[in-house]
Amino acid sequence: MTILTTPRFEQRSEQPCVFIRTEVRMGEIESKVVPLIPQLFGWLQAHDVPPVGPLFFRYNVIDMGGLMEIDVGTIVGKPVKGDATVQSGSVAAGSYVTMRHTGHPEELMPATAYLLAWGQQHQVAWRKQPRGKAEAWAGRYEFYLDGPDTEPDMSKWRTDLVFMVEPR
Repeated sequence: MTILTTPRFEQRSEQPCVFIRTEVRMGEIESKVVPLIPQLFGWLQAHDVPPVGPLFFRYNVIDMGGLMEIDVGTIVGKPVKGDATVQSGSVAAGSYVTMRHTGHPEELMPATAYLLAWGQQHQVAWRKQPRGKAEAWAGRYEFYLDGPDTEPDMSKWRTDLVFMVEPR
């Protein structure tokens, strides 16, 4: 059973992160994006860089019928030098709307639809711009607070949906 918290506005400070960027079609996320997770954490371990925050997917470009640009990343304690595969960057400071989803990851798409509809009802100006048929987002995240190492029951996984909004 999916549980959603009431969306809320919050200010977030900039946080350093590392990530692997990829372009995939919507149906390829499980087969092409999820396998990047162990690659990212293997790199962190090999470079003695401990994560200090949860795993995230950052949806930079959304094109449901075409290519999507997605980062698989995590927050780190201080900026580090990346390489050809793992890039260094940050989760930008700014105004966000946050909503927690508790439930199976397969339920995230309807949870995201709910959050976007809530934003429309509340006249939220998402921080995005059109890019052809796609949308380029300044900050659209899924922060995975649980995973198989912390909770074997996927129906209990917690994920924070964190979408950047225009300053109010």
